[in-house]
Amino acid sequence: MFVRQKPIIFGIQGGKGSFNEEAILKYCKIKNIITYNIRYLYTTPRVLEAVENNDVDYGIFAIHNSIGGIVWESARALAVYKVNLLEEFYIDIKHYLMKRKDVNVSNLKKVIAHPQVFKQCSKNMKKYYPHLKQIIGKGDYIDTAKAAEALSKGLFSKDYAVLGPKSLSRLYNFDIVKSNLQDLKDNKTYFFVVTKYTMAGV
Repeated sequence: MFVRQKPIIFGIQGGKGSFNEEAILKYCKIKNIITYNIRYLYTTPRVLEAVENNDVDYGIFAIHNSIGGIVWESARALAVYKVNLLEEFYIDIKHYLMKRKDVNVSNLKKVIAHPQVFKQCSKNMKKYYPHLKQIIGKGDYIDTAKAAEALSKGLFSKDYAVLGPKSLSRLYNFDIVKSNLQDLKDNKTYFFVVTKYTMAGV
C-alpha cells in the first residue's frame, strides 16, 4: 500500500512535539514506513483541506479520547470535507504541566492547552491548580505544541504554563511542574488516517 520511490507526505493536526507527531511516528513504525515527510498543519480543517487539494498524501488527526470524548474540532471538519477513512489507531496519553525555566511556579497565572487537554485533566487541574486561568489558543495556537513554541519565544507572557506532552519539555527546555495530570491512568486518544475522497474508496 505504501510502496513507492518518493517520500510519503503526511499532514498532521499538531506541531513539533505534539501528540499528533507522536502518533505519526508510531504509525510509520508499525507500518514499516521509512521514507516520509511530515507537514505540521496544527488544525484538523487544514489537514483535511491539504488532503482534498492533494498537498499531502495522507492526513492524520485525533478523533476521540478516553476521557474527553469526541474531538469536536475534527468532527466539525469532517462535516465540511469529504475524505476516505483508511485506518484508526491509538496512542497512550500522559499530560505534564510545564513552565519556562526563568519563572517561579508561584508566579504562574495562566495555563494554555488544546480544549481536549483541559477535558482530560479537568479534575486534577481543579484539585492541584484551581488558581490557574485556563486559556485555549486562537488559530494555530489551539495546538498545544504551537502554543509551547510561542511561549519559548516570548510571544506569551512568562506567567503562562503549558499542559501537554512531555516531549515539549525537551524540545523547548521547559521545567516540568507536575506529571501525569490526566484524570484516568489508562488514557488513550484515537486517530484517523485519511486519504483523498474517491467514490470507490480507493
